[in-house]
Parts: sequence; C-alpha cells; structure tokens
Amino acid sequence: MDLPMLIILLTSLGVSIYVIASVVSGVGMGSLATAFTSWEFRSALTLSLVAAFLATILAAPLAISIAYVMARRGGLLTLVAESLLTLPFTTTPVATGSLLLLFIAQTSLGRWLNSILNLLFTLNGAVLVQFILAFSTMLTPMIEAFKTVDVEYEYVSRTLGHGFLSTYISVVIPLARRGLLSAILMGFMKAFSDFGATVMVAGIIIGRTATLPGAIYVEMGSGNVNIALAMIILSIIVSFIISLLARIIRSGGFERT
Repeated sequence: MDLPMLIILLTSLGVSIYVIASVVSGVGMGSLATAFTSWEFRSALTLSLVAAFLATILAAPLAISIAYVMARRGGLLTLVAESLLTLPFTTTPVATGSLLLLFIAQTSLGRWLNSILNLLFTLNGAVLVQFILAFSTMLTPMIEAFKTVDVEYEYVSRTLGHGFLSTYISVVIPLARRGLLSAILMGFMKAFSDFGATVMVAGIIIGRTATLPGAIYVEMGSGNVNIALAMIILSIIVSFIISLLARIIRSGGFERT
C-alpha cells in the first residue's frame, strides 16, 4: 500500500468534505434539495452545458489541426505563435472578455460580426468566448500529445502507400488519442467554469445568458444562498469528475506511465 499517497488522499478528502458539510449544515438539507429543482438552477445548468459543449466541439478540430502542425516544427517562431495563441488561457479572463467586448462594440469588423452572429448579451456570445478559452486551453497539451508520436511511424505509413491525410487519420490521431481526449476534456472544463470572460460579452441574464458561474454570482448577491450553494456543489462535482477522467485517459489507466 502506498501509505504517503493514502495520507494525502484522505487528508484532501477530509478537508473537502468538512468544508462542504459545514456550509451545507448552515443552509439546511431541505433548502438545498429544493434549490436543486429550482428553475434558476436548471436554467443555469442547461445554458452552461450547451455553451461549453458547443464551444468545445467547435474548438477541438481547429486546435488538433494547429497543434499537429506546431508539433512537427520547432524554433522561436513556433514558440512565439504558441504563446500568442494561448494568451486567452494565460491572461486573466476579465481582460480577455473586456478586449473581445471592445472589439465587437467599437470596431467595424466587430460590429459587422455582431450584426450577423448576434453576439453581445446572447448565448452566441457565450459560445464565442468559451470557444476562444477552450481552444487556448487545449492547444499546448495537444502539441505535447503529438510530440509523443514518433515521426518514423508516419514515414513508414507513407512508404506503404498511404497519403498524408490517411496517415494523419489512421496513424497519428490514434497514437495521440489519450493526450488529445484529455486536452479536450480540460478545454470543456475551462469553458464550463469560466465567469470573467463570459460575463463581459454575454452578460448575466437569468434564463438567457447566465451560466453556472454567473448565476452563482447573481444568487449570492441576491441572498439566495441555497440556490447558489446548489450550483457551487454541482460545479465542484463536475470539475472533479472531468479532471479525474482527463487524468485517467492521459495516463492510460489508474497507474501513471
């Protein structure tokens, strides 16, 4: 038995349960159960899942393609490009959202895009913001996933008569699948949990644009602690499950490789 790891696990689990249980006891289980069935809770959860899912589905193919190209190259240009493309991930979300808001509202191109896509204070805007965040979160781990695939496998595939696309789909993607799937899950989690960037562009309109993080802010400010706590607990559960699943996939099982 790995005693040090067991101690770490039990300690972290104990602290987490103690903090959550202490807060829940102050609200009451009855109020909390009612909050889980409230319209505000169901609306925020639905909007969060829809926006994050669409953003992730749209961002993943683009991130995979760019990551592959960057993984097969090196040098300063690649490092600078990666740093630029991951700025939304490394920069504070409020700054990212504010910059995007100003671009949409104050530039001719931004206003044109808004007239077509209806971005400001809509679910479309939330999807756009979360698309950018998911993409920037996925990129670096996807690059690292492709770097683990030996280029020799691609050369062998080419000598056997397979073209670039066939080799990419049937050889490279399967070999990098663990890292790619893990990155996609983390991109989804980034989109699902964002508050600062999303609220700057989409606002916090309950029932229309208020995702879980935004709804938590509104409900806490309104004194609806039971509803806010229900949203917080769900967010913690989803974050833990996605994070654990991403790590299991990346490591190939319960033992790290």
